[in-house]
Amino acid sequence: MDIEQIRTFLSVVANGSFLEAANRLYITQSTVSTRIQRLESYLGVTLFVRNRSGAALTPPGQRFLRHAKSLLL
Repeated sequence: MDIEQIRTFLSVVANGSFLEAANRLYITQSTVSTRIQRLESYLGVTLFVRNRSGAALTPPGQRFLRHAKSLLL
């Protein structure tokens, strides 16, 4: 896990979409997807439910959100 994965995770949460997070972070959507997939793999959980309307946190994603904010600080 690295700080860019945490920042990306928090951006997806804040924007509700991988595409919008990519736009805000000035990276591609595929980079956002890759970072989130690697973070999910590292943690061993699915953090987001992905659909056409965006991305919503799963229960494990909601738990990780508290830790992600602390890690960023």
